[in-house]
Amino acid sequence: MIFANIRELKLETGKILELSRKNGPVMVTKRGQPVAIIRGIKKGSQSVFTYSEVLNNIRQAAEKSGYRLKDVNRLINEVRKNI
Repeated sequence: MIFANIRELKLETGKILELSRKNGPVMVTKRGQPVAIIRGIKKGSQSVFTYSEVLNNIRQAAEKSGYRLKDVNRLINEVRKNI
């Protein structure tokens, strides 16, 4: 998964959107904490992910990036508390 902070999103919105379309979801962070996921939509795609599918995708992407599942679950729990 690609990560971008709020400042990068503000300054390079087009680039971030294109990255999400080509390379998959982009996790947007604010002060190191995840706040949003930007996901590109392919032409003709009407599919919407459920909440559990999004969390599973985050876990899989984080594991591929070398993050430990324990750390990912801790971040997910922090996000849930702040919703």
